[in-house]
Amino acid sequence: MSAAMTCWGVYREAAHSPGRIDDDAAILERVGAVLVERGFRVELIAADGLIETPSANVFVMCERGTILDRLATMEKAGSIVVNSPAAIRNTYRHRMIELFAQRRVPAPLSRIVATDAMKPRPADCMWVKRYDFHATQPDDVMYIASETGWRQALREFAERGIPFVIAQEHVAGDLVKFYGVRNGAGPMDANWFQWFYHRDKGMLGHSFAAARLHEAALDAAAALGLEIFGGDAIIQANGEPMIIDLNAWPSYALYRDQAAQAIADHLSERFRRRPRIVASTRN
Repeated sequence: MSAAMTCWGVYREAAHSPGRIDDDAAILERVGAVLVERGFRVELIAADGLIETPSANVFVMCERGTILDRLATMEKAGSIVVNSPAAIRNTYRHRMIELFAQRRVPAPLSRIVATDAMKPRPADCMWVKRYDFHATQPDDVMYIASETGWRQALREFAERGIPFVIAQEHVAGDLVKFYGVRNGAGPMDANWFQWFYHRDKGMLGHSFAAARLHEAALDAAAALGLEIFGGDAIIQANGEPMIIDLNAWPSYALYRDQAAQAIADHLSERFRRRPRIVASTRN
């Protein structure tokens, strides 16, 4: 079997998958199974088991910086890595808010604040989030509505050794989740997209154009360079979506079989043809 028909899949680290370990593993394994059906040889490995190899085909859910460094070295040596390590790093919140601003992606007003600064709470700040990874535990994202809550949140993050937080405004409206696979360099290049309302969330029932959500989500993914992505948006009273979060390779739990087929379609093309989608990068 040729090297082009051999690939590795890398699991997400358990610490980066709170409450979703089984779901995250399931989508990676389902994609691997579909690729095997299409003639690929697939090996699924833990992030710590990754060995630097040139000209490899790799699809990854991992997020830790040291593993991304290893993947970046492989990429420079000719490997195809999906999502690219640069794009995964761009999902770290402090990078994401800067890239969203540059690309004018509709997103909440956000500020980076040092946890030891103990500055007064910004008047429009209602959410405090760790500045780098998405949630690794429940209190990585906190809703705060008072100066006392703000100062306590900063203290708790500082005590955990997290030097910065994102102070973010609250956006009123209906919360929706979306999943996608982007197969080109342009914001509207996608071969699969799905959205749905979050369960157990109060709904105001704002009407909106699904095509507008599609456009905003794909523009957000293009801003970060993501090919396989998911996130959350708020549908405002005027029907406009506001992107509040974007992740590299979510669990796709409600649409696992559909997503696995779409992801495998994309990976098959990437690994066979080997041209690389260029990610937005910031080193």
